[in-house]
Amino acid sequence: MRKLVVLCAVLAIPACAAFVGDGPSNDTIKNSSGLMVTEASQIVADNFELISPKARTVDVSSVKLGNGCRTDPNTLKSYGPPWTPSYQEVERNPSQEYIDEALADLEAMTARGFTRQEGIPGDDPASRVYRDARGFAVYSIRDKTVRGEIEFTLFASSPCAAE
Repeated sequence: MRKLVVLCAVLAIPACAAFVGDGPSNDTIKNSSGLMVTEASQIVADNFELISPKARTVDVSSVKLGNGCRTDPNTLKSYGPPWTPSYQEVERNPSQEYIDEALADLEAMTARGFTRQEGIPGDDPASRVYRDARGFAVYSIRDKTVRGEIEFTLFASSPCAAE
């Protein structure tokens, strides 16, 4: 449950303004940041490769569009375009070495302009969020399932991107 709360908080922060109105349109994103889904998806894939303890190549086609950046005022559900491309993997019962390497990889993102975000819900020191000036985020969450298993999630996401 805590993982869901953190995930919602991390993904909803860029869309908080959407509760006041409809949220940014596709054209608004094109005219402001100019970030397009294809570029954002490639950056998300690249960022995930950098934080993963497993050597891998993330196929950009496996990056999901993520949440829409607009909110329907009648249902409060997100929709797009624009979108927040994202990619995640969950490791069940990972070794401590895996977690330590992932945390070191996340911290290494500071050399690429990412800063650790404070005030993330939960008290697990392995749950961390890093964000860069453009709004790209990478993070980890360690959570215990109802079956007593440990789930360690690594996640990379983009700010709103136009189609």
